[in-house]
Amino acid sequence: MATDSFERQTRRSGSGRRRKCTDLQSTSNETIGFSTLPDQIHRKTLKRGFEFTLMVVGEHGLGKSTFINTLFMTELYADRPPSARLHPPKTVEIETRSVELEEKGVKLRLTVVDTPGFGDGMNSSECWKPILDFIDQQFLKYFQAETSFGIERKYVQDQRVHCCLYFLPPSIRGLRPIDRDFLHHLQHKVNIIPVIAKADTLLKSELTALKKQLLNDIDKYGVQLYDFPEGDPEQDEDSQTLDKALRESIPFAIMGSNTTLESNGRKIRARTYPWGVVDVEDSKYSDLPHLREMLCKTHLQDLKDITSDLHYESFRAQQLLGKKNLNDIYEDDPYENVEVKYKTIQQKDEQIRDMKQQILDMQQKLSSNINEYQTINPSVEIERSNSGERFTKI
Repeated sequence: MATDSFERQTRRSGSGRRRKCTDLQSTSNETIGFSTLPDQIHRKTLKRGFEFTLMVVGEHGLGKSTFINTLFMTELYADRPPSARLHPPKTVEIETRSVELEEKGVKLRLTVVDTPGFGDGMNSSECWKPILDFIDQQFLKYFQAETSFGIERKYVQDQRVHCCLYFLPPSIRGLRPIDRDFLHHLQHKVNIIPVIAKADTLLKSELTALKKQLLNDIDKYGVQLYDFPEGDPEQDEDSQTLDKALRESIPFAIMGSNTTLESNGRKIRARTYPWGVVDVEDSKYSDLPHLREMLCKTHLQDLKDITSDLHYESFRAQQLLGKKNLNDIYEDDPYENVEVKYKTIQQKDEQIRDMKQQILDMQQKLSSNINEYQTINPSVEIERSNSGERFTKI
């Protein structure tokens, strides 16, 4: 009886193991689960949001503030006093403004860097220097946060300049010395996109001739602008057509307006003339739709990638080659809090002192052991294992 009971239990346990194995095999044939990784990244990215920094450079009176309001459909410069427009600074200043934008659950922190005073002084031969210094300072600030310790490294804010819109007046007939100097010194620091401001002041034939001359000068002087990525051959026909239209629009001819009118049942930003009204977002009169398509829809991430992988990496390599230690890097930081900076340096000094003390203790202990051994065995010579050098006092 005991034997029969044992056999029945064995058969039941065996069949149970077979069922478990079958269940595991059926489970192994299904997905493991890591295919949900893109969804996890998507949720985390949406929660954190995105950052984008746009710089606008150009002379006073070219409508930069109005254009930014038009481009992002916001009133970023609504509180700017009229005196700022009537009396621009004679030296280049750096002004930053940030706004939180949200579209279909996607959050974007937009930072616009304005450069009032550019080209407005008596001597504008070096007005590019403050702009170059600001871009390098943002690189340095990011580099310090990236190479820091603790929680600061986890929450690095990207305030690097990802794109620079360089405004050209419609009255020129080619690149001027101030334009060539700016483009030459900043072409390897930031993605530059040239735009022709107030394009509505030019006839269509004049605008076409100006674009052609500017492109010839850009090629003649070896200026490197933002390089549009080559389209994927597997792209659909509409995407290829759009990429071609974006390339052919450079330099973008734009105009802006703070006036909102109603036309055909919809609100538009328009400019009014004695002969009628022009929708500034109509591609027949302005390249604004193409520029917005590029900046906000198709190439925003590419601008950020090139900034990180090319311009910032070049700066980072120079920092790593030119700096001997982290203390030198923190000494050069114009943004780092003084207390935090010296506290970090003090911690490093304490670590170095502790290491020196540990080495000294080890040397003393080793010397004491050798002396003790020689005292006990005065006739024994202590030699190195791989050389004939005699141990002496350490």
